[in-house]
Amino acid sequence: MQSIIDPEVVHRLAEQNGLGEMFSSGVIAAMELRRYSDGEAVCSVGDRLESMFILVQGKLKIHTLLPNGKSMLVRFARPMSVIGDVELLRQYPVKNEVESVGDSLLLVAGRKMLLKELEENTVLLRFLMGELSHKMYTLGQTSALNLLYPVENRFASYLMSLFEDNVGGQRVEEIRTSSLTETADLLGTSYRHLNRIVRRFIEEGIIERKRGRLSVLDKTRLAQLANGNLYE
Repeated sequence: MQSIIDPEVVHRLAEQNGLGEMFSSGVIAAMELRRYSDGEAVCSVGDRLESMFILVQGKLKIHTLLPNGKSMLVRFARPMSVIGDVELLRQYPVKNEVESVGDSLLLVAGRKMLLKELEENTVLLRFLMGELSHKMYTLGQTSALNLLYPVENRFASYLMSLFEDNVGGQRVEEIRTSSLTETADLLGTSYRHLNRIVRRFIEEGIIERKRGRLSVLDKTRLAQLANGNLYE
């Protein structure tokens, strides 16, 4: 994690993402800007957060740890997603692992400052209520996806979730052949089963394997397999 000390950059990112309409100028001025690199943890299970994180650039992967030690994918987060809003009021311990996919920029606001801001800031309160509602809705959707759909559909949804904002560039940077074991865990299947699906997708021209990476060739077919379900 790299802390970026540049008030002008903080102000510009806040304005670009509409934060000036939700936060007072004093709160924005007090925010910290952090850069997280690919695979770096923003927070982990059991953490007690003293801050709330606002994703302003990049993408985050959120997954939960199961009792057997494996992980299961919850969703991907894009700007303007918030991390720490669930834990804000009562300081619940963090329940999910949150890590950066590629490089990500997050604005960080202290808990005590936010609680004071919420006393009179109804715009911010409505925004956080919207974030919490979205998380409740998507949690039900992804739970049903993980429980009810075959692995090939879940893998297609996973690829689509990664590919969704890569307009103009079809390489899915997250999927490397060396990381398929982790991907299989996230999707609740075995590496062997997922590898069979990967080979079938390659044979059908949906994806290709080149230089240790998997890239999407047929987004239309992939979208049909995902059936409108995304991990978001």
